[in-house]
Amino acid sequence: MEHTPLTLAYLESLSTADLVSLADDFGIDIPEGLNRRFILGELLELAEYDSRESPDSGILIDAQYTNSSEDLPETYNETSISMLMRDPGWLFVYWDFHANLFSAITGNYRFESFFLRVNSLSSTSPVVVKDWFDVNVGIHDRQWYVHLPSDERAVRVDLYSRNTQEKEQLLAKSLVRAVPVSANATAPQGDRRRQPPLVELSGIAELRKQHFNNHRQSFG
Repeated sequence: MEHTPLTLAYLESLSTADLVSLADDFGIDIPEGLNRRFILGELLELAEYDSRESPDSGILIDAQYTNSSEDLPETYNETSISMLMRDPGWLFVYWDFHANLFSAITGNYRFESFFLRVNSLSSTSPVVVKDWFDVNVGIHDRQWYVHLPSDERAVRVDLYSRNTQEKEQLLAKSLVRAVPVSANATAPQGDRRRQPPLVELSGIAELRKQHFNNHRQSFG
């Protein structure tokens, strides 16, 4: 069966309903009412991944997996950042650097650290950043699990470097990823579990909430 390559021009010619149907064919979960731009991003990311796996084809094809005697390279020598949805509450983020850029940044005597900026995006058009938080990562780290707030609808992760007394430097942006609807489900107020009276008076519940908001990147 012939498939039309997933190019931007082709995808933009489709209706939103057709885009959702196409995403469903490829096993991409699209939350109801998601902005059209996010759906395009998901499909283009799929096409980009497929083109790397099979340069002669612009769509996914069924093929039998064959073992390769060659090991995958540890780096592709490009500055980029990507993410995968491990489950509705967690992102798996991975990144890499071009060797020359990495040497230039870390060789600067003002260099402090790399960090990830996790952006909470609106589902409206135009897309805007509603909120964000930063996660500090080590100089040799290349992957990280990030916990998402329960009300997240769409997310993008940016890779930054930080230098002393200098403006933070944006190095790469991931594609926008929609968060499955189940991640947004919250328990009804009536089902909220009551704490023992002494615990409520102590304020420990509020302390836990503040600790999570301020240090959520450390959870996991």
